[in-house]
Amino acid sequence: MIKILSIVLVIMGMFALLSALRSSISLYRRDRRPSTFSFVPVMLGFIIGYIYYAAFLTMKPEIAFIECVVAVIFFGGGIFCVMIFGVVSQSMERIAYAEFQQRHNASHDRLTGLPNRRFLLSTISEQIIDDGAGQHKFALIIIDINNFNNLNEVFSHQKGDILLAQFSTRLKEYVDDDVFLARSSGNRFTLVLLNPETINIPAYIEGIQAYLDHPLTINDHDMNLTNTAGVALFPEHGSNAEELLKRAEISMYSAKRIQAPYAIYEPSTSSHFYDQTELAAMLHNAISTMDFELYFQPVMNVQNPRQTTFEALIRWTLGDGYIVRPDDFIPIAEQTNAIKQITHWVLETTISQLAEWQSHAIFPQVQVNLSVKDLEDNNLEPYLKRLLKTYAIDPAQLTLELTETSMMQNPCKAREVLEQIKKLGVHLSIDDFGTGFSSLSILSNMPIDEIKIDRSFVTDLLYSSNHEAIVRSTIYLAHSLECRVVAEGVETEALGQYLMSIGCDKIQGYWYGRPMNLAQTDAWLQESHLVNFRVASQN
Repeated sequence: MIKILSIVLVIMGMFALLSALRSSISLYRRDRRPSTFSFVPVMLGFIIGYIYYAAFLTMKPEIAFIECVVAVIFFGGGIFCVMIFGVVSQSMERIAYAEFQQRHNASHDRLTGLPNRRFLLSTISEQIIDDGAGQHKFALIIIDINNFNNLNEVFSHQKGDILLAQFSTRLKEYVDDDVFLARSSGNRFTLVLLNPETINIPAYIEGIQAYLDHPLTINDHDMNLTNTAGVALFPEHGSNAEELLKRAEISMYSAKRIQAPYAIYEPSTSSHFYDQTELAAMLHNAISTMDFELYFQPVMNVQNPRQTTFEALIRWTLGDGYIVRPDDFIPIAEQTNAIKQITHWVLETTISQLAEWQSHAIFPQVQVNLSVKDLEDNNLEPYLKRLLKTYAIDPAQLTLELTETSMMQNPCKAREVLEQIKKLGVHLSIDDFGTGFSSLSILSNMPIDEIKIDRSFVTDLLYSSNHEAIVRSTIYLAHSLECRVVAEGVETEALGQYLMSIGCDKIQGYWYGRPMNLAQTDAWLQESHLVNFRVASQN
């Protein structure tokens, strides 16, 4: 009986030894520091000594009772060592996991799970150090979601986070595993693309944007998120991470200024790059003196070519002659509530100019953009009414444009304000139609006269069957609701002719006319009216 007990103790000791070895190997894979294994030799020595002693007992012809007691004590000590080692191993595992999570959280974005700006800069720096001779190039591509602040204002930041998560998921689906992808700021993502000389970067960006050009869903609304990309190359455009990232941002802002889908950094643009803080300070001074200028871009009236229409576009010219585009400073003005002063200035300047043209028997129509903040201004309608009375122009000469985003922030308030303006005889238009929210509900509930199809659907109309179907459907829908349709971003004659053939009422873009300052606009009007006069005389 004692012999059988000794054999059982040996077998159990072997199992304990195997368990200890397995735990040791597992711990070694997680943490290879020598201090981690200070307990392992003691444990293994205790168990091996016990097994040796138990095996020695099984070889004896007779075993004394005291020897069995010693074997049991040995066995208990071995089991105790294994248990202690197991507890230590699990504790070490939890500590290692906590350290990993801490490092991961410090270097990754919690919302998308992507590396953050800190990790991005570290990765770029490591790439530069590894490539000390500068023989291997890489490209930084920044992708910025357009007008994302407006979405947060309409749907709240929580819903905006959902859109960001969906957008990042789609972006991760597109890029290859060897492309480093990070969320470098709120609505901005950055790619590190190795060996760009083997890749057609413009085609690569176009491929990304085409893949992202599908609606995302939030609150049962299908939304198209457009984006703009900027590119900087190493080593041509910078020698360190911060410099490369900033120049990629400069190229992205340059693309936004010219309303292009992407741009590659050019040194000439760097001298005119100002960050948000610098622009905010300069804008404060500009508003105090209203140091702005209105440009006028002609819009073709397909159904009535003799009716002249312009869109009034505000421009801000700095001391060195550089023109800051509205996309750069209007968001800052909205954040500081200075936008109301700018809107009032644009309205008065436009209406006074209409009165000036009227005194010369010229009666164009002018479209003026309103901001999302303008619909919260209770003084907008009284101010507009007073201007119309002071300058004695026909209210029908003025069209106010609002984006879908601005109207959806507070639909009830928007409808109330727009109906008051509509009673003045002023026309109303939806700008950037199709990029935002529930367009059907807007058209059916708002007193709208005109819709302007966003350029993202128009520019590639001849090459995208999806966009062609969207534009056709929009024209049919608008006409069914007795609304006119304007297509913006028309750059070629072929595109303009096609839009006219499918029933578009107005055409706007460089093909028909570029934005002009007042002197150029006056000359354009004189020439246009002279041509119309000659045509009328011949008829």
